[in-house]
Amino acid sequence: MGGFPLGVHQAFGNRLGAAPAADYRSAVIPTGQEGAAPVDENRVDTPQAGNPAEAAPATAAEQSRRPSASDLDVLSRQLGRPVRDVVEIPARCVCGNPLVAATSPRLSNGTPFPTTFYLTHPVITSAVSRLEAAGLMNEMNDRLGADAALAAGYRAAHEAYLQSRAEIGARSGIGSVPEIDGVSAGGMPTRVKCLHVLVGHSLAAGPGVNPLGDEAIAGISQWWTRERCYCDGAWDTGGEAPSQDLSRHGPQGLPDIVGRPAPVRKARAETPAGEDAATGAGAGQ
Repeated sequence: MGGFPLGVHQAFGNRLGAAPAADYRSAVIPTGQEGAAPVDENRVDTPQAGNPAEAAPATAAEQSRRPSASDLDVLSRQLGRPVRDVVEIPARCVCGNPLVAATSPRLSNGTPFPTTFYLTHPVITSAVSRLEAAGLMNEMNDRLGADAALAAGYRAAHEAYLQSRAEIGARSGIGSVPEIDGVSAGGMPTRVKCLHVLVGHSLAAGPGVNPLGDEAIAGISQWWTRERCYCDGAWDTGGEAPSQDLSRHGPQGLPDIVGRPAPVRKARAETPAGEDAATGAGAGQ
């Protein structure tokens, strides 16, 4: 999977205790759809009413998609490093904090970047890592080979991912990125390689788009559910936001496209053997 060094695996105490099972999809609203989370009127990116120079005020969905300075600060704290090239916030917590970040399909340094939707919320990334460690990706891959309807739905999710990336590229002024035409993320359209990517896609696109992302979200309901806020204590809110990369997972990409191998970071000395396999890399830029 390409991207953010997520895979944050920390103890959350009672906040990760079992929660009542619920349908996540009716409350976590992708910010590009009607009913998107309300935007704080004090956000720096929200147009102010009464400005005669503003010809067409942004819709609530457009306002909610735009990353504010506060959003970028939160993302940096969630990821443990300075965030870069985030162009939209496609899904938010019920409290308004980002759950998923959308990255430009071409980074500011010119690198093509196929992995558009990234989970950033540590509680969700940790919960999804538990599913990966339990072998769910192998089970899903077996089912893709045996279930034609599931395989067709997964291929359709791949096409929807490409379409969403093109739309984000157009909205952000980046335009098309021919180097990654036909390349989505997470193993789509034929394999499952990263559940974090699939969950990020499902949260951003809404229910019924990525069947395996939807399944994974249902599978973490004992640790995270859509109707509750799990932000309290999930990341460090004290002091300045990170000014250097403090995460353990380096950016991944497509070496054949980018022209160089992905950097590999050594595990911290205090990291128990095997922990990286259990936590997984969520998303990274």
